[in-house]
Amino acid sequence: MKRALCLWMTVMLMAILGIAHAQNTQWYGYARTCFNGETWQNKFITFTAQNPNEVQAVSETLPELWAATYLDGYVWFVTQTRSLCKAPFDPETQTIGAYETVVPALEPYNLYIDMAYNPVDGMMYYLCQDSQYNCYLKRSNLATPSDVEVVGVFDVRMWTLAINAQGQAYGVAYEGGNLYEIDLNNAATTLVGPTGKEVWYTQSMAFDLDTGELYWAQFATTSDQGFYQVNTETGAATSLGEIGLGTQLTGLFMVPQPTPPEPEIINEIYVEGFTAPVWGEHPDYDIEVSPTEPYTIVDVSWHRYVSYDDHVLEPDDYFDLEYVNYYLLVLLSPKEGFVFGEDPVVYFDGDHSVFDSGGFSGNNYRVYTIDYQVTDPTGIAELTLENIAVWPNPATNVLYLDIVDGTTVSVFDMTGRRVMQERYEGQLDVSNLTPGLYAIKAEGYTVKIVKE
Repeated sequence: MKRALCLWMTVMLMAILGIAHAQNTQWYGYARTCFNGETWQNKFITFTAQNPNEVQAVSETLPELWAATYLDGYVWFVTQTRSLCKAPFDPETQTIGAYETVVPALEPYNLYIDMAYNPVDGMMYYLCQDSQYNCYLKRSNLATPSDVEVVGVFDVRMWTLAINAQGQAYGVAYEGGNLYEIDLNNAATTLVGPTGKEVWYTQSMAFDLDTGELYWAQFATTSDQGFYQVNTETGAATSLGEIGLGTQLTGLFMVPQPTPPEPEIINEIYVEGFTAPVWGEHPDYDIEVSPTEPYTIVDVSWHRYVSYDDHVLEPDDYFDLEYVNYYLLVLLSPKEGFVFGEDPVVYFDGDHSVFDSGGFSGNNYRVYTIDYQVTDPTGIAELTLENIAVWPNPATNVLYLDIVDGTTVSVFDMTGRRVMQERYEGQLDVSNLTPGLYAIKAEGYTVKIVKE
């Protein structure tokens, strides 16, 4: 029964949709020019893919630069004079700190127009251009960043560079605005397809490293510019809107979300504090777990189950039915950094036979005790109430019975112990009885009363 009930209560966790993440990802870039009169120029700005027109600055004025990217808490960038710099960046406060020059001048001489870090080989890659508009792919190890290696010369006039988490590189060419896949070993290019957009001088492209989607800050003219998502299978660019106030953007990057640590698995659960049901007593909810355990109690409830009817007992109910099943249900929640295993073993005071089944409710875990049955020690459950009229019931001080005066009346508690015996003379004084359930025997009959 309880296993079927467990399956009925189990729910599945829903995954977060990637598109929602993409829309809310915070993007950053260096604003070279703003054509609507705002003073974003030479500052890093931020916006979301959902609202690229809503822009705010995250830095003070910086040296003029073309290429920038983010890595391990720093914004790395190359100035127009080829200085490789880095500045600490705090995405929570949206601030870029004071920068330091790592390499005064990267060699050989070229204009560095885009850059991207490859997490697969640990190298920083640069897209460069010489005075004849030849485009080069270069790279360096950040342990020795001044040692720049020329990987190769592009066979097209490449204008952007982006590398995903798998080490795949892409770029958009100046002529035709086509998307190409780039071989990072030799700068060879493979045509993917047209973006459908024109390209002018300032461009920037980067991957959302959490979703694997490619994004592009495109600029052709003041009336043809904006933020785009690019399909790496076809090259097609989908507009997400204008970047605030006609901003000409380079150095596009995002900050990947930190990978949460793998949660620890809970395979054993320990509870204590409850007692098995006793006839005539109220439900006992006094159950607890040690505060040092990696889980807490969310809810505790006693249930009565008979003929497919699962009834939750209230605190003022009694265990007063024979031939029905009572069980205790405990809902446990894992603390942060923990999850329950597929079928944890539940112990009560070191005994793993007290709880016999469990099931999931979202990320929480429901456990059930074995079924209990209780027996009326006075035989009260077998009696009918039509033989003797009793009122009021429940009673507080005085009880009246429809019996002959002088009849001997015996009162028993639910353990079967006689607590009163006297002759009935028009009423029965029960004011000294402890509140609870009692059995009254008179004239060969037994009836149940409640003393309040």
